[in-house]
Amino acid sequence: MKNVFFMAVLGLPVIAGCSTGHLEKQKTTAIATEALTFKDVTASSGITSKPTWKYGGPSIADLNGDGRYELMLSNHHREPAQLFWANGDAFTYTEHTRPIMKHDVHGIAPGDYDQDGDADLLISLGGGNGTKPQPPRLLRNDNGKFVDVTDQVGIAGMGARGRAVRWVDLDLDGDLDLIQINAAVLVDENIPRNLMFENLGNGTFKYVQNTEFENIDAERVLLTDINGDDIADLICFTPLSVWQGTGGFNFVDVSNTVLPKSALALDHVMTAADIDIDNDGDLDLYLARGKTYYELANNSLEFDPVSTRLDIRDEGNKSHDGVSFTADGDLVLSNFFRWYRGKEFEPKVYLGSAKTPIDSPLKGTELQDAKITITPDMAAGFPEDLDQSGWYLGYLGGGQWRFEWLLKDHLAWGLRTSISGVSSVQPDWPPSNTDLTDRLLINQGGTFIEPDFALPAEHKGNNWGVTHADFDNDGWQDLFVYRFGKLRQRLPDMLLRNQQGKGFVADFGHGATNAGIDSHGDMGATFDYNQDGKVDILSGDDNPGRWHLFENTTPLKNNYLQVQVGYSPQGVDPIGAQVWVNTEKNTVYRTVGSAGATHSQSLLNTVHVGLGSNAQAQSVTVRWRNGEEKTVSSVNANQRIQFP
Repeated sequence: MKNVFFMAVLGLPVIAGCSTGHLEKQKTTAIATEALTFKDVTASSGITSKPTWKYGGPSIADLNGDGRYELMLSNHHREPAQLFWANGDAFTYTEHTRPIMKHDVHGIAPGDYDQDGDADLLISLGGGNGTKPQPPRLLRNDNGKFVDVTDQVGIAGMGARGRAVRWVDLDLDGDLDLIQINAAVLVDENIPRNLMFENLGNGTFKYVQNTEFENIDAERVLLTDINGDDIADLICFTPLSVWQGTGGFNFVDVSNTVLPKSALALDHVMTAADIDIDNDGDLDLYLARGKTYYELANNSLEFDPVSTRLDIRDEGNKSHDGVSFTADGDLVLSNFFRWYRGKEFEPKVYLGSAKTPIDSPLKGTELQDAKITITPDMAAGFPEDLDQSGWYLGYLGGGQWRFEWLLKDHLAWGLRTSISGVSSVQPDWPPSNTDLTDRLLINQGGTFIEPDFALPAEHKGNNWGVTHADFDNDGWQDLFVYRFGKLRQRLPDMLLRNQQGKGFVADFGHGATNAGIDSHGDMGATFDYNQDGKVDILSGDDNPGRWHLFENTTPLKNNYLQVQVGYSPQGVDPIGAQVWVNTEKNTVYRTVGSAGATHSQSLLNTVHVGLGSNAQAQSVTVRWRNGEEKTVSSVNANQRIQFP
């Protein structure tokens, strides 16, 4: 399969066009290289999961210091969050003996808050849509046993509608403080929206009041360092804003001075990743943009004339909507779904002018749904009066059908349905537009500008996640973008191959997507799970999707180096450490943290660097956040080295 990445969607139509600004930029000329291939090794690795909401991707960290990453998998809805321990064989995982947290899990963040040498877990929980604000839960890692110490450490008194949790050394005193970016409080609530706690160094925390930080309008955050001053900065979204750390517990909104006008208060940002795409020693930004659950549950419609299936999503508030369509024969109803909203209610389907009630064909398993066939005679006519909350279907004659839904109260967070056998559609409303464009911002001395090249036109759509790695070990960081896909169909995710800092080429034929089933792209992480020198991908397929591990099976010719960053000589943990790998042809700059972030945070302290054809690195330098630094010279390729 030669140069497969130069193609668009391998048999699928290319989504053409991009924004006016991007059309004026130069196109990227593809640099010939070998195709990348992945295979699904989820089953053989021992990772198991049930189809549910993922809510922003996994958290990856080495919890026991053995050099391999553990997997913390956030299942948001009715399934608990899972922890998988890496086994010593470098190929398999074993699930923790009990769930690390049950229900309504949003973000997970690993970090050694008590400085005992292993990573503890901070977990963000939802607040019952504002009715039950909860504090983040802190699980102390006691040699692989996790003890909930939330009440003892001083953070239990502050509740919120939890979203993104982060460990960060705000005052640069060597220990980890914590922040939590949350959903907006209700109008009658008198509590902070976002939370900040100082680590007192004795195993406890103190709430730090900061009015500007507490009122940041965002639910997701990326920790980065935009200006190289060793102080953490915040990329908050949505709307997009940049908050520069000034030391201590203060941040300044510098959005107007560091962002181009086209990116100010940019909406629909789902995930952000900081990545040095041009190897100039600073961190650029890739912003994946899409529409959330609630935005999709508002007049979203897709019709596939080949399969004859009409898919609909709409809001679950008090409302009344409808659509007309034609059909040549019988209809098949499937995938009727009401997103539970605190009330036990399942809407009936009322057929024809007689409003004959039948049970709706509820959504079934991941691969099979209940189905009901409706003939024109069964649904003859359409009622003049719709008096019950539910679905109404009627045959008007001459191949014409009418379908409406009525909610007399706020009964759901969203409604979904599918009707097969349709030949054409005439909705009462303009369908929701999900044709969005991602954004790439280039860092120039702490200020971001638009690149002089265009992203591939195929990137447009509804993208929920982005992570990065050097998948081909050529010395340039690539991007992996998660596409939500269609309303009921998983589409191949997009691998953006870095063209030596001069642009990207889209690859959809890599095999690192469980495409075609009833699920959606969400978010993932990249790491070398089997320690073979090639970066693999862990992906969370959302609603109703599972977790999937994809092994990089590409027969690569390039070399690599892995830099395992441990605690500094003075005992500072690796979060925020900076790594430089210098070769004859290149300098690669990386930081220890997450390779892209939404709600969860990872601790990727083994930095994987591609060396291309270089047989060694001239030097490798690690600098911890407290300024300690160590350099080694003449390091041979294709090995893992440890710092200190």
